[in-house]
Amino acid sequence: MISTFSTTKYVVGSGALKKLADYKGRKMALVVDAGIAGPLGLEQALYRDILEGAGVDYRVVCQVPSEPDMELLEEPIRAVRDYDPDVVVGIGGGASMDAAKALLVFLEHPDMTWERAVSQDGVGPFSGRRTLVAVPTTSGTGSETTICAVIKDAAHRKAMILSPHIRPDLAILDFDLVKSIPQKNVAYSGADALAHALEAAVSAAASPMVAAQGTAAATVILRSLKPSWDGDMEARVDMHVAATMAGSAIDNAITGMAHGMDGAGGDFGKPHGLMTGLILPYTMLYLGPRPVYSGVARSIGLAGDGEALCRGLVEYIWKLYDEIEMPKTLREAGIPEQEYLARIPAYVERSMGDYNIILAPKDPTREELEELYRQIYYGI
Repeated sequence: MISTFSTTKYVVGSGALKKLADYKGRKMALVVDAGIAGPLGLEQALYRDILEGAGVDYRVVCQVPSEPDMELLEEPIRAVRDYDPDVVVGIGGGASMDAAKALLVFLEHPDMTWERAVSQDGVGPFSGRRTLVAVPTTSGTGSETTICAVIKDAAHRKAMILSPHIRPDLAILDFDLVKSIPQKNVAYSGADALAHALEAAVSAAASPMVAAQGTAAATVILRSLKPSWDGDMEARVDMHVAATMAGSAIDNAITGMAHGMDGAGGDFGKPHGLMTGLILPYTMLYLGPRPVYSGVARSIGLAGDGEALCRGLVEYIWKLYDEIEMPKTLREAGIPEQEYLARIPAYVERSMGDYNIILAPKDPTREELEELYRQIYYGI
């Protein structure tokens, strides 16, 4: 099978944020995570020292309070159209980068509607005049390198803009920005990155390059997540790079069953990374053994045959979750039992048509999916 592998351009290293000064002479719209501007000192470090110091014409058009929804973005859409920038920069976690992608879609296409934006092939080519820059301040979502933007609809369910035109032109991986990530964010975003790496590598859409990149990223994450959670800066650097590697792996393949089964997160207000990371080990046991799982297991020092390596890798992940205070069941995560159980038939129905599950390396039946939904609530 002939395959291609596409990705964005990267600027990597401590102080890489200074790259934004290169856009002097162009108008820059900033989409910023509302929760990180203060802790990261962006008012001084970015706005004054870098942008104003270089004479960059900039405007903050959106401060994203949480995972973006269509209603929240209506005013920023008007603001970015009024400003008409040449460069759109998303700074923060996946929410901010996805919001920046969405704003660029509506900026490039004045007649765009949400219905069209989230439809298949709904986003046509851009003018080529504008540049999209992503600056991740967490290590996990991979949005800095993907063709996907997740936006919640009116019912608070995730909808996706999928278009090669929204892959960032440039991703800035500045290690200084991950020094002060809260432990919970490290855990959830790291678990999400682990799911990206392993799911992309085993998917039916995985090329040899995707499998190699996903395997390498998963190995780094498994070794680095706990010390990163503890605050070790070298581990945080490794996690930041590995998360982007995992993001480019899903961008060239797809995510998997854990992402296709995470609907309860939106229904019960749980973070995306918590959900995908929590579900991942259960889907691995269902899908395993797989050569990718065996390769990752051996790389972290486990031994045995395929079944033993798969089970050993899952046990390793669960032990890691204990160490980083990551829930291992939905009951442990605080989702109410009866309300969740009542929704399982709807989750199963939705999952049967989800491409994350259709392109998994095994075709689950309705009964198998129902059992998996019960397992992720009660454990096994």
